[in-house]
Amino acid sequence: MATLQKLRNMGPLLVIFVGLALFAFIAGDAWRLFQSHTADQTVGSVNGEELSAIEFQKMYEEYTNVFKFARGVNSPSEDELNQIKDEVWNTYIYNKIVAAEAEKIGLTATTAELQALIDAGTDPILMQTPFRNQQGMFDKDILNGFLAQYDSNKDDVQFVEQYKPIYDYWKFIEKTLMQNILINKYQALIQNSFIGNPIVAKSNYDINNTTYDIEVAAYPYSAINNEECTASESDIKKVYNEKKELFKNPAESRNIKYVSYHVTPSNEDREALNAEVAEWADSLKAGNEDYATLARLSGSEVAYSELAWQKSAFPEEVQTRIETEAINTVVGPFYNQADDSYTAFKTISKSIVPDSVQYRMLVVNAATPEATTTLADSIMQALKGGADYKEIAKKYGQENSDSIWLTSAQYEGAPIAGNDAALLNNILTSKKGVYTVATLDNNPAKFIFQVLDTKNPVEKYNAIVIKRTAEFSTETYNDAYNKFSQYVAGCKNVADLEKNAEEFGYRVMTQNAITTGTHKVANLAGTRDAIKWIFAADKDEVSPLYECGANDYLLVAGLTNINEKGYTDIETLRPMLTSEATNNIKAEKIMKEIAGKGIEELKKDAKIKSCETKRISFNAPAYISATASNEPAISAAVTKMNIGEESAPIKGNNGVYVIKLVAKNPKGGEFNSKAEEEKMKAQGVREASRFLNTLVQDAEIEDNRYKFF
Repeated sequence: MATLQKLRNMGPLLVIFVGLALFAFIAGDAWRLFQSHTADQTVGSVNGEELSAIEFQKMYEEYTNVFKFARGVNSPSEDELNQIKDEVWNTYIYNKIVAAEAEKIGLTATTAELQALIDAGTDPILMQTPFRNQQGMFDKDILNGFLAQYDSNKDDVQFVEQYKPIYDYWKFIEKTLMQNILINKYQALIQNSFIGNPIVAKSNYDINNTTYDIEVAAYPYSAINNEECTASESDIKKVYNEKKELFKNPAESRNIKYVSYHVTPSNEDREALNAEVAEWADSLKAGNEDYATLARLSGSEVAYSELAWQKSAFPEEVQTRIETEAINTVVGPFYNQADDSYTAFKTISKSIVPDSVQYRMLVVNAATPEATTTLADSIMQALKGGADYKEIAKKYGQENSDSIWLTSAQYEGAPIAGNDAALLNNILTSKKGVYTVATLDNNPAKFIFQVLDTKNPVEKYNAIVIKRTAEFSTETYNDAYNKFSQYVAGCKNVADLEKNAEEFGYRVMTQNAITTGTHKVANLAGTRDAIKWIFAADKDEVSPLYECGANDYLLVAGLTNINEKGYTDIETLRPMLTSEATNNIKAEKIMKEIAGKGIEELKKDAKIKSCETKRISFNAPAYISATASNEPAISAAVTKMNIGEESAPIKGNNGVYVIKLVAKNPKGGEFNSKAEEEKMKAQGVREASRFLNTLVQDAEIEDNRYKFF
């Protein structure tokens, strides 16, 4: 069972990186899959192949179990769960598309390739599994030993229950590796189509290792009135058609106007809380010293510990006061505006305590209290007489009891009391090098310890802090709800939503491009029902009132537009298209006006703005201060010019430019053809990734997950 023992010992290290193909995030508790009355139980489809809710649930549960095993958590946050669901869906899409493309060309992943990958043991996924040797390297013998033991103990219910998570984890890794093999082979086909040669390598080197200084004469588009250059419908359509692919919507989306209202405590709520904290402060003043109980009953957000803490472990509002307040003085209550809270505290004691203590300890526990005392005395005599600590520890089966560091971070902020606090206090206050015996209440054992080293003695405080953050009362919430409900009731359409908001003191906000993959409205938790409403509503419809957030937000939305899948229509883009079409007309007019003119002549024109721009790089748009714009066309044009040469008019984003190359600035270094060709191969890797992303973007994908969770 050596393999299993190794896996047990590695428990805290079982954290994995699942790989690029899985987009890094998996997991979570089971989600509400689908409602029994839902007729269509299709989560979505990829290129016509449907995925049922049941199939998606199986995948999700598999990922969930892997996450729980690897991360050691059971309850991810809502944000984590949303991200997890997206990654499960995206992984499914990615693998489906690659598998379909690979099938077209006869590309496969084989079990032999998988075994070769396992035998090599260098894949990053394998390196992060628990099947690793003492050097931290993946060890196939540990893996094979575990699998053999698992197979031979399948009938042992207790064994299977204990080790099935590890087994299922490995089966998941196997499947992931097979998917990665296929993806990597497909990517290799694409990236290897990018072949470098010495000529192109030299050209790339020269361009990428040179910066340019230029003189600029700029004729801004703003120098011509728009009335002089009116864009026709055909001009607008021309721009639209030229840039049509930029306006493609891969999925249907919705635009909304919304109002969200955050319910907060009223002044009356704060006054009531202040009075309540004051009552607990009075209890402290009256001599109540059952601090742990008092902290618990008061609902304090700061745990009470019998151990002293550094000043920094207390709330900020306490930190600023605790150094100057006298011992046993009750301070507060006082209000902290930063987190809307009231606080009172009492400093019980101050002491100088090491920030860190290194110690070793033996636990002595014999058959009877008398035998325990006798044995502890015997061990103490031996240790004081110079006996070897490690030999004694080994004799009593405590070989791992040597050299433990206790730091402030391990106990500050935690509610430590009773025997735990007593033992830790003994360790923290003991002299270095001295063996000490600690006896604890109602504990038959004796604890022999020795402080080996201490670091950074600091002043610490034992204090009870009663801190409460203000919360709204039921009455406050009801008042807010009734007011918001009255507002919603008066909104029959989006125009009402906007018109009535000012009267009620609300602010209307906009959220555009909401897709079926969107998880939140107004960036609020608990808005799943609102998302479902958005995709069932008609344009100009107003939603019902939703209670969301941490039950502290009220929300209403109005649907302003339905953006159909495909190309955005011209009307939606008309302002932008009209502006660009107008600039095109201006550019044509300007280029005719300044044709054949040099920079010096142009500078005499009042409409021309001139400037100097240095260190232009081909890899980034040139920033032209004369028009306050980035102009990639200039970055490209300057690489083809000679020093002293002036360009023809260059059409840019914010104007037309004539430039003069003043200087070329080589960065230095020697040209290495092989190194440049390797860079071109790296470009092939990037292009392969872009190609796969394009396949995903061009696929027919339907996402109905919002209906089910």
